[in-house]
Amino acid sequence: MGCIVGYQIPSSEVGVATSSGRAYYRISALMKRIGIPFSDILLNQQSIVQFGESTTQTSILERNLKLIITTRKERLLLRGNNIVCIEDLGDDAGLAKEKLFSILYPPKPDDWFVVGIDPGERTGIAAFINHREIETSVLPTFEATLARVSELIDNAPDIRKIVKIGRGNLCLAKTIARIIEARYKDCVKINLVNENGTSVLRRRGNFGRGTKDQRAARSIAFRDGQDYN
Repeated sequence: MGCIVGYQIPSSEVGVATSSGRAYYRISALMKRIGIPFSDILLNQQSIVQFGESTTQTSILERNLKLIITTRKERLLLRGNNIVCIEDLGDDAGLAKEKLFSILYPPKPDDWFVVGIDPGERTGIAAFINHREIETSVLPTFEATLARVSELIDNAPDIRKIVKIGRGNLCLAKTIARIIEARYKDCVKINLVNENGTSVLRRRGNFGRGTKDQRAARSIAFRDGQDYN
């Protein structure tokens, strides 16, 4: 799976097209939360904007946009593929990022989705599609951890799915592994990973930010482990 490297999202791949101030605030706030840069697209209420291979809009072509986010009402002013409505993204930043990445970077057969878990009193989790970070967070309870991991797995694209669990607390790690295995069977590969050194991961680029639990979870996600079964 390779070593930890920070993946920088290219600029100007996403356009925001809405004349609604409220919708623009909601979209821009979500995009900033999930760290995806965007460009503004001015909608002409008198004409329909073409987007995609058939577009004749040089302003859109020059920006090399791969996706446009708008509202359901203004969707009627846009033609083409890869147009997403903010109402369909919801307010969950991690799940929205999964959806957007699935469109921006269409899955290939050798792609993978991985969740690293650092079990403990407060459990860190880190989710990636290839080297693109979807989410890192710290969950306060065992139940919250399982619920969030399940949400991320269920929302992920149809690619290889791997859950890597730090084995510092081996009893807790095996409990998490057993529940995930029972829930997903052969659809998810589970690894138990040596945690030595993960909590002191040096602050390197985006991968070094956050709490020690988050940094440990990132490190676990990119370490080789032992198959649970």
